[in-house]
Amino acid sequence: MLVAALFLAAVSCKDEEETETLPELSGLRFDCPSFVAPGQAVRMTPRGVEHPEGLPVGYAWKVTPTMSTFDTTDVYVHWFSDTLQTYTVSCYAFAEGYYSSSVSREVAVVKGGLDGSITKTGIRSSDKKITVDGVDYYYQKIGGLDWFRNNLASKSCGTPYANLDVMTDVFGRFYNYNEAMTACPDGWRLPTEDDWMSLAEAIGSPVSEKYAPFDDVASKLLVNAAFNGVSILEYWPVVGDVTNSSRLSMVPFGYANLGNMNSDGKFTNPSFDGVFEYVAMWTADKVNGEEGMAYYRYMISDQPEMLVGKGDMNTFGASVRCVRDAQ
Repeated sequence: MLVAALFLAAVSCKDEEETETLPELSGLRFDCPSFVAPGQAVRMTPRGVEHPEGLPVGYAWKVTPTMSTFDTTDVYVHWFSDTLQTYTVSCYAFAEGYYSSSVSREVAVVKGGLDGSITKTGIRSSDKKITVDGVDYYYQKIGGLDWFRNNLASKSCGTPYANLDVMTDVFGRFYNYNEAMTACPDGWRLPTEDDWMSLAEAIGSPVSEKYAPFDDVASKLLVNAAFNGVSILEYWPVVGDVTNSSRLSMVPFGYANLGNMNSDGKFTNPSFDGVFEYVAMWTADKVNGEEGMAYYRYMISDQPEMLVGKGDMNTFGASVRCVRDAQ
């Protein structure tokens, strides 16, 4: 109770600024994953704050909207609920005679599958699918090919969003070119540019040459999905009326800059960009005359076309949609 009283007193000091100016504790930080599984426990340790006079510093924690009161403890363990939503974790450092300082982190509880974080995909549990390593891959026949309707999520290789395994079944994984060429299940393959052109023709946007834009196809390829109940395509007005008429249910999960690979095959410090603003899908075609480069197909929020880009085969990470000859 005494610790709690000290914390509340430290917080209230800011209301008395007119009569007294106090120094403020600074440097507070703590690590916390951005995404967790339902019911996951996370241990959080504050660091970076040192009392100028070498005296003890107290800490208080609050997770909203879960908690209505503070928990005063140095190391804090929070069990996140099963509700798929975003939570705010706040840590406060306090000491008598000092303003308290605080820092917050957002944490989303996520889940894969049709009843998980990504909803309104247009995919039903009764649709055609294969199951590989416990993951359901739904597929659609378009022209003479069967196409995956959700991103490849093989854990044999690739990198999950935010480098957190819990995101594998939500976004699928990001693969460099060499991983993408071998990651599809038996009987399936990475689509070539010819396969992508066949797709474009089948959905009404034929092209006469390779690596040309597919005009006005974004609305046919994208689906107006939601992430934890929040619409993903809210800022895609140029695309027009999103119909997902192709039934490929593409969602803009961005791309990855993978960086260097460790000896164990893991990337040391990958970064992720374009989430909910960018779709990037590998082709199997290498770039002639540019060693170490391969083509990928992409869509971006301010254009209605599907365009083509060149990515470094080792360090660029894109999503994968596998194909096979139609069964």
